[in-house]
Amino acid sequence: MKYHEPVLLNEVLENLKLDKTKTIVDCTLGDGGHTIEILKTGACVIGIDYNDDSISRTFSRVQNENLDNNFNLIKGNFKDIDQLIPNKVDGFLLDLGYSSFHLEGYQKGLSFQKDEELDMRVDTSLGVKAKDLLKVLNRTQLEQLFKIYGEEKYSKKIAEEIVKKREVKEIHSTGDLVEIINSVVPSQQVFRINPATRVFQALRIVVNQELENLKTALPMAENLTLPGGRILVITFHSLEEKIVRSFSRDFQPSIYLVGESSISPSNLEISRNPRSRSAKLYVFEKRKK
Repeated sequence: MKYHEPVLLNEVLENLKLDKTKTIVDCTLGDGGHTIEILKTGACVIGIDYNDDSISRTFSRVQNENLDNNFNLIKGNFKDIDQLIPNKVDGFLLDLGYSSFHLEGYQKGLSFQKDEELDMRVDTSLGVKAKDLLKVLNRTQLEQLFKIYGEEKYSKKIAEEIVKKREVKEIHSTGDLVEIINSVVPSQQVFRINPATRVFQALRIVVNQELENLKTALPMAENLTLPGGRILVITFHSLEEKIVRSFSRDFQPSIYLVGESSISPSNLEISRNPRSRSAKLYVFEKRKK
């Protein structure tokens, strides 16, 4: 079975200051790439994920590596860590990216590279699918969604075309949406990034309530971290970075940013795993009283 390659793995292991006495909470378990390597150091890991596929894949993987003695798996959303984690711990890891499995094999329309139903819910208990948003939001609301959460330059044109096309037939699949985007975004934009990138980002963020969850979770993590413990956050776009930088300001002097700035992947890692190119690792330490 092919598993997602964890980004900034060596940097994460180094900055968690791991040893056999430590307990780390992996708030975004995914395929368990970070967790597996943390467990190999002898540290204990509490893994959290709300997706059943991620939970089953990671649990099998941990068992196959004979690392399950120090592993505690919890089904839940990291926005609820104050309810899921009863005691203070030595560290938190929040990797805010999607795993390769979710993008390539989950069949929920998270990626524009496959023609699938426009669902996008990683937590299937959530009620609203991406295609529901495209069906009920008016032109102005769609424009604002793409502009605010996708930072999309052509948000107005895309929103207008969606409203126009949905009067003829439902926008049901990723292919339907990609066709609309390609029809209004100037062709020269293709050579920079795929023209569907920002619209899909915006829909994923809103459907899965990603930014709200992050804003909720970070203060809880600060409260649950032992003095000298660390909180590591891996971001993938500027909206996440803004929340993390705000957290850094608002919770001083209780926490401080380790180093002068975030940590980026090496050129070697980017060449091996192109999806890591936009990743940034922020490392915070809880001050000792």
